Amino acid sequence: MKAILFKSPNNFEVAECAVPELGDYDILIKVGACGICGTDIHILRGEHIVKFPVIPGHEFAGEVVDIGSKVSNVKVGDRVTVDPNIVDQTCFFCRRGEIHLCENLTAIGVNFDGGFAEYCRVPALQAYKVPDGVSTEEAAMAEPIACCIHGIDRAQIKSGDTVVILGAGSVGLIMTQLARMVGAAFILVSEPNSEKRLAAARLGADALVDPAKDDVRSEVLKATTVGADVVIESAGRPETAALSWSLARRGGRVLQFGMVSPENTISIPPYDIYYKELTVCGSFVNPHTHSRAIQLLASGRIEVATLITHKYPLEEAAEAFETSLGGSAIKTLFIPS
Repeated sequence: MKAILFKSPNNFEVAECAVPELGDYDILIKVGACGICGTDIHILRGEHIVKFPVIPGHEFAGEVVDIGSKVSNVKVGDRVTVDPNIVDQTCFFCRRGEIHLCENLTAIGVNFDGGFAEYCRVPALQAYKVPDGVSTEEAAMAEPIACCIHGIDRAQIKSGDTVVILGAGSVGLIMTQLARMVGAAFILVSEPNSEKRLAAARLGADALVDPAKDDVRSEVLKATTVGADVVIESAGRPETAALSWSLARRGGRVLQFGMVSPENTISIPPYDIYYKELTVCGSFVNPHTHSRAIQLLASGRIEVATLITHKYPLEEAAEAFETSLGGSAIKTLFIPS
């Protein structure tokens, strides 16, 4: 099978690899679509600890073409999407229900070969059936939606809240829709790319800011008077992470959702946390939210088809990664077959 093989940092190739063999509880998926995520770029750059070589890709969906002898939850021919995060079920955190904090967390596309390939082997329990009416490409967006749902849960947005979202990539645009669903009365999105700002407006943003031209803090204060009830950092950049704290009102909440490279740090005066009584929280992966993401897709209440702006075969991996890193792409998919 063809696959994109990351051999070492900044070194990959489109290679011929063996189709994976199945264990008793595994399934083989013919990958129909797999999204490029910021995590994949961090892996490529050597900013995320993995054991090379590895086939990345954790946002994918496809058709089951083979199953292990003890698999009963799916059958050959089913379309499925995959929760890539595998937990041990026995550690302190798993026993508390905090499975995403598992001490031995592993992930398909990080620790095991993933969806940047024609075929992918996954434990059957990680597979979720795709409802009729949801395309395979849309189903490949279930994983980022699931992560965003967890982030929205953590942000604790209440009806009538004002929300600022920093960054309007695929995550920021999903967050915009979810924030509106849970009752945000006013959503301001800060994004330097004009096309992404237009997408944010179409998907529910009430105000738009171009951080390349405007002072974001001034615009937020102009719109809210006192600052935002909730600020969501979804760009994964140190400068937006540092900015987010200054945009929240006294008593507000700041959600660090974007993955900032671990070597980056920001400086925040502890006095501001104390005096403004800020609540600051992180959001990591997708505990118990994958099925909720699929239900949202099936309901038609969340728009993802228009977020998929670019599609590439595996053979055009170099161009796909370049596009994904460019300012205009929202979500780039590999279509292996």
